[in-house]
Amino acid sequence: MSTAGRTTEVGRTRPTGMKIATVIAGAVIFLLLAIPLAVQVITAFRGPFLPFGVSTAKWSADNFVTLWELREDFWAVLGSTAVFVGGSTIISLLLAFGLAWVTVRTDVPFRRVISVLVVVPFIIPPIVKAQAYQLMLSPESGVLNQLLRLLPGDLVIDPYSFATMTVVQSLTNVTFPFLMIVPILTSMDGSLEESARVSGASWGQTLRRVTLPMLWPGLLGVAVLTGILGLGSLEIPLLFGQEAGKNIFALKLWNLISAGAGELPQYGLAAAWGCVFLVITTIAFVIYLRATRSAERRASISGKGFRPTIMKLGAWKVPVLVAVFVFVLLTAILPMFALLWSAITPYPIAFSFEALASQTQWGAFGEVLADPEFWASLGRTLLIAGASATIACVAATVLAYGIARGRRTGWSKGMDLFASSSVAIPAVIAGFAMFLTFLVINPVIPLAGTIVALVIAYSYRVSIAYRSGYSATLQIRKELEEAALVSGASPLEGFRRVVVPLLLPTVFAVWIQMFILGTNEFTLPAFLATPESRPLSVYMYAMISPRSAQLYQPDQGAAMALIFTLLVFAIGYGLQWAVSLRAIGRARRRLTIPGLGTRATAAVPNDPPAPATRAVAAQGLEEQRELASVAE
Repeated sequence: MSTAGRTTEVGRTRPTGMKIATVIAGAVIFLLLAIPLAVQVITAFRGPFLPFGVSTAKWSADNFVTLWELREDFWAVLGSTAVFVGGSTIISLLLAFGLAWVTVRTDVPFRRVISVLVVVPFIIPPIVKAQAYQLMLSPESGVLNQLLRLLPGDLVIDPYSFATMTVVQSLTNVTFPFLMIVPILTSMDGSLEESARVSGASWGQTLRRVTLPMLWPGLLGVAVLTGILGLGSLEIPLLFGQEAGKNIFALKLWNLISAGAGELPQYGLAAAWGCVFLVITTIAFVIYLRATRSAERRASISGKGFRPTIMKLGAWKVPVLVAVFVFVLLTAILPMFALLWSAITPYPIAFSFEALASQTQWGAFGEVLADPEFWASLGRTLLIAGASATIACVAATVLAYGIARGRRTGWSKGMDLFASSSVAIPAVIAGFAMFLTFLVINPVIPLAGTIVALVIAYSYRVSIAYRSGYSATLQIRKELEEAALVSGASPLEGFRRVVVPLLLPTVFAVWIQMFILGTNEFTLPAFLATPESRPLSVYMYAMISPRSAQLYQPDQGAAMALIFTLLVFAIGYGLQWAVSLRAIGRARRRLTIPGLGTRATAAVPNDPPAPATRAVAAQGLEEQRELASVAE
């Protein structure tokens, strides 16, 4: 009986190991995303407290009726959130597009340096950036307000106004759309723009009638994701918005479950709020999918004629460099200086050289390093970030391979969309949904407030790993897996020994990104952590929040923020450096494959089909060479 026949017969009797692994990965992702959201919906209809285990719980629409009865508050929250999220998203996109355009499509000097400076704030944890902006904008001692007082008019920025909050939120989010817009601009052919310019169109007309229509699908996706990111962010509203921003959704949800003395948390009403905004973000995500499904019609890379256009700035180079310097000053230099000044002064005072000489002290750094809770919370941070990134990457990679290589059925299409959907779930909704889930199951599975609960909650961003793994799988030619199957390997073994080594660079890169996101996370642990399980971001917030009573130590909080930022920076770039060294080593080994000469390369899609064993050997991997020898 042939191998194909055996495969067919076995396939009819029992599923293959690869199918089992795909189902397990899909189940993990389903549990991560579906169950918390289902518990939130049930809580909205069975409140006002917990949906199960409470005698007063019953099925009703009372929470939504309460929302409607408080419609003035409802519309106030909806309007304030729309202005806050919409305004910050628009400002972030304008700044990110301008910076990306300058670094990709102009001849401005120091383009690579500018790109690095724009990306650096991504490493700074969001709660650290929020604290730094709060210190920088302090009416009396804030360094930015001190600089503004030197200008005519005695201008002072109110750090707690709604407009200030919106601008600060936009500045903290610029790096995310910048990183997404840069590859879009890099891959856009400039021949159409050149044609418009030759036809007599100005740069403004070319941008409006040629460039933006071509970039529209990509920019729409960036706008939707940036808006969802801003909607789920709790740091800026929590530190800046207790008064002016009290109607922002994230802070509203936080206040509903953080009841004061003599009050009960309103879980049911909070769940109803979460359902309303989840519907809004889902609609936005669906609009994005429909708007980008025909994006290939606007593709401008055609192969031989592709060339990006570089705009010569001429006399505009100096103003552009000044504008970039102001941006870096506001997003990196002044915030970090404000943190440092707060860390070395015993109380908030305005900067002066006299104060620098007589009032500064460096004891806060020593106290932080001698604090056992600092090291304990740091260890928990690394453990939670590493474990959650590993769970998300493993489950997403297996599922992405199974769906990419499987038949396009209704189930696979639905699972593909579902596995991509976590990007449409704001962090504040995910945190609250996880919080409810662990409260509900705690009598049976006591996970509430534990490190395990935080690891599970952090893993909800699985869509990042899934989309990257799916795209990377499509870039791998099937001949490599066919060689393993011809050699007698099972699909699971072929995946493990052939595909996984090829996917590792992408998986490692995504793992590093998710690890950094995990170390920086504040919104999720704000809902889930206890003093015994809190990561460093939550402990640091306790140090800088006056509501923390005995833990309030602003100078130590600022010192801790600086140390935390340096650690995240060192770990993130250290991991990237290690991955780069590994990639260089693999490339060198690839050049010395026996029997293929010194310049062996993998087949590309336009090459004629090569023998499967040669294609495997061309990858330069020890496992693939072993399979190739078996095939021969």
